[in-house]
Amino acid sequence: KPLSAIALGLIISFSSCTDDDKEDVITPAISTEEDKVATPATYEFTRLGNSTVDYSGQTSRLNQLTELTAEMKKADAGNSISATTLKDMFANQNNPFSQGYTKDLKSKTFTLDVDYFEDLMDQMGALSGTTSSASNGTAGLMTRANNATILVDSNGRELTQLIEKGLMGATLYNQIVNTYLTEDKIGRTVDNDAIDTANGNYYTTMEHHFDEAFGYMGFPIDFSSNYNGSGAVTFWGEYSNTADDNIQMNDRLMNAFKRGRAAITAKEYATLDEEVDKLYSELEVMIAATTIYYINQTISLANVGDRHHALSEAYAFLRALRYSNASHRKISQADITDMLENKIGMNYYNTTATDLNYIKNKLSSAYGLDAVKNEL
Repeated sequence: KPLSAIALGLIISFSSCTDDDKEDVITPAISTEEDKVATPATYEFTRLGNSTVDYSGQTSRLNQLTELTAEMKKADAGNSISATTLKDMFANQNNPFSQGYTKDLKSKTFTLDVDYFEDLMDQMGALSGTTSSASNGTAGLMTRANNATILVDSNGRELTQLIEKGLMGATLYNQIVNTYLTEDKIGRTVDNDAIDTANGNYYTTMEHHFDEAFGYMGFPIDFSSNYNGSGAVTFWGEYSNTADDNIQMNDRLMNAFKRGRAAITAKEYATLDEEVDKLYSELEVMIAATTIYYINQTISLANVGDRHHALSEAYAFLRALRYSNASHRKISQADITDMLENKIGMNYYNTTATDLNYIKNKLSSAYGLDAVKNEL
């Protein structure tokens, strides 16, 4: 299908609220007048002795995406799977999961791209179970250097990667930058005073919305550069780690999330504004760096299965930049569409190193990654 257009013009604004509940809040330490909100050590915040952090809905969706991916990988191993099952998992209908989740991925996916993902699921169901080897024009299995196989369509595109990594953009990233970090969720009209202790909710509405943005990242609460903690690192957390050795991405993102949340609790909205702007910028850098990483992999890998696996990821992560907030993006939709359709293209057998280097240089220039583009 042709790529759908996105026009998301969202402007973030903030204002001050009252300070009535500050005495009940265990806030991060205030440092200097110039730096009124200190960065907490971890993403932990309490009030009246209770945690004010809750992103259980986001954790549920990350778990659903994990289970959906596991189902798709059965097809990569040569087994038959059902497109109906994949779409039931996407929509969380007909009890498709091992747990009784109440949330779903489909309703949080960018609306104009729902058909794109369901079409890929239909293809996957139809192609699954094949034992044929893939070639240009023929769908089938490709063997990677580790002897694992992947299911690709007739154009050599790995369907599992297009769906999983695609939903990381169209659902997780899109929700962060076009829902939870916007004026509608953390702007001046959003309540940052009332709490509902009777129902066990010690957070304000604004605090909760910011936590939901954080919850889509797949970060542990103590995430940092050179992370060696015990918390689970999933989805965007994994790819922040991929870029971390070269650009300390974990600290850049985690510090903005922690200080932004602390600013909400302290009602320092100018600081919140600063940290949200950092998040918009750094999240795009993370995605661009991840795309470059997989372009480098595609160019350097000798095994054809590994190359098509890496190129499928590169395509999906590049596609994620389409969801960047319109008020903050550093690269145009037209440029992204050109790179997807005319450089990588729909047939991966025809994608050239020249085309991939064009994308690499375009992204590294736009996102300030020229110095590390060959090391990513």
